[in-house]
Amino acid sequence: MKIYIEQIPDSGLELSETCQPENLDLNKADIRFSEPINLSVRATKGDNIVSINLKIDSTMHLNCSRCLEEFIYPLSRNIDLNLLIEDKKEIDITDNLREEIILSYPLKPLCQADCLGLCATCGQNLNKGRCNHGTSKKTSFKISTR
Repeated sequence: MKIYIEQIPDSGLELSETCQPENLDLNKADIRFSEPINLSVRATKGDNIVSINLKIDSTMHLNCSRCLEEFIYPLSRNIDLNLLIEDKKEIDITDNLREEIILSYPLKPLCQADCLGLCATCGQNLNKGRCNHGTSKKTSFKISTR
């Protein structure tokens, strides 16, 4: 997304745009966007700086790190950027946008906070039902000191 500095009035500039995830190289094997990314931008110009408030909204499909089931994860971020002008006629915030979206990916995506995961023996999704392996029993380890 490009912002032309000469088009920013003293009162600020407001823009809205829809961006395809493919254009930002965001779709990966375990992270997929189901819809375009909606952007709202408010830009104000100072002496040597452009201040940008960026609102990002979309929906991602992630795989749970415990049970491996796909689930929907809403993406909604507000970002403030301050960029130096330095004799530029335009500012391209595409790289900033991509970085901020990637930084919003959850480190350990969970379909629900209390996801039970998979049985280590048979692979049964324990959220959908129990198996016969007694995975609900706690395993205790005995440490022997000789």
